[in-house]
Amino acid sequence: MYRTNQNGQPQRLHTERAHRNRSNGRQLGLVHVPMSVSEQFKESWLTAIIGSILFAVGMCLLFWNEGHAAKVAHSLDEALRNVAVLSNPMKILPEHEGRLVHFTGYISVSEPLTEPDYGVVMASVKLKRRVQMYQWIEIEEERSFGEATEDKKHYYYSTEWKDKLIDSDQFYIRTGHHNPKNIPIKSQVQIADEVKIGAITLGTELKKKFNDFVEITSDERPERRDIKMHSGLYYHSADLWNPQVGDIRIQFSYAGKADDIYSIVGLMIHGTIVPYITSRGEEVLLQRKHKLSVDQMFHMEHVHNYWRTWTNRGLGWLVMFLAATCLANILRTLILNSTFLCGIIAIESVTMSVSMSISLLVIGFAWVWYRPFIGLCLALSSILPFIYSTLISTSQPQQRDDYRRL
Repeated sequence: MYRTNQNGQPQRLHTERAHRNRSNGRQLGLVHVPMSVSEQFKESWLTAIIGSILFAVGMCLLFWNEGHAAKVAHSLDEALRNVAVLSNPMKILPEHEGRLVHFTGYISVSEPLTEPDYGVVMASVKLKRRVQMYQWIEIEEERSFGEATEDKKHYYYSTEWKDKLIDSDQFYIRTGHHNPKNIPIKSQVQIADEVKIGAITLGTELKKKFNDFVEITSDERPERRDIKMHSGLYYHSADLWNPQVGDIRIQFSYAGKADDIYSIVGLMIHGTIVPYITSRGEEVLLQRKHKLSVDQMFHMEHVHNYWRTWTNRGLGWLVMFLAATCLANILRTLILNSTFLCGIIAIESVTMSVSMSISLLVIGFAWVWYRPFIGLCLALSSILPFIYSTLISTSQPQQRDDYRRL
């Protein structure tokens, strides 16, 4: 609403009155009159935008996580109902063709994996070569004296073994700190061509799941004199006790050693194990070391899914909490301008209440499609943080009355 003054210039009545009321309130010691939500947004628009983005990211993460957890759980249950247990993997029966099967047996590899230059020969599913180079690293440091911090940054340089190439051209002080432009020997993982358990061949996707690597600690010296060996590591160095920048050391490890016993669950196609696709589009392809029953294997997968789901839930709630923290000023202003909200939410715990409540609400709605009863219970439980907030606020009746007067 505007009015025109004597000079013909428009003025806003509500803004002037609001400022006069706030000023008078401060001078007389009365209750502070809160600003409007739009005014608060103008003051903290940057944090509000960041909070809104974090809020959307947190909601998407929580919703995706719950949907994925439910799909995995249902897929594992479906696979368990359809799995056939093979008592003897040495013989493939026609009725097992095209079926999801479980079997246990000893790994066999047709050809061992080798690293000829280092004299490494290993009959295993995988052989990994990890290469590190001795390089310069830059350490950036800021010095502080009490509460004061120097504007000038200090740089220090040291040498360490690193897996990846460090670009010394980006150093603050490049003189005397030059790293090679490339690593002449590359890290790699070899995978055996043919791996079997009994008469059953393990497919490529299954072989990739062998990741329980064990370091090779051989005492056999390589034939090449320019390669030195110490504690299972192979050094391309003139003096391994005094390495120079550019020197290389290599460590070997293996996974899925021949004659180790493994338990497998997968789809058998023409004698080869490949991923099993459930009705929900999830892949089921399991491998575990040692002899495990089919129930034990699926139980372990359910436990893995459980902990992965809770880890993502915690991450999603953390993102929601950061979003609520960024939006805290707007949320407090919204509460202070509402008599109803002042009565049910303790303003001191607004960030915690909002983040917990919305997280539970999103989780609940995500589960409604898969398990309606659990989903509705979780959605209803989203009011619990506000109930707790109300109980906290009742312990401070005078402060709550002040909020209501606002």
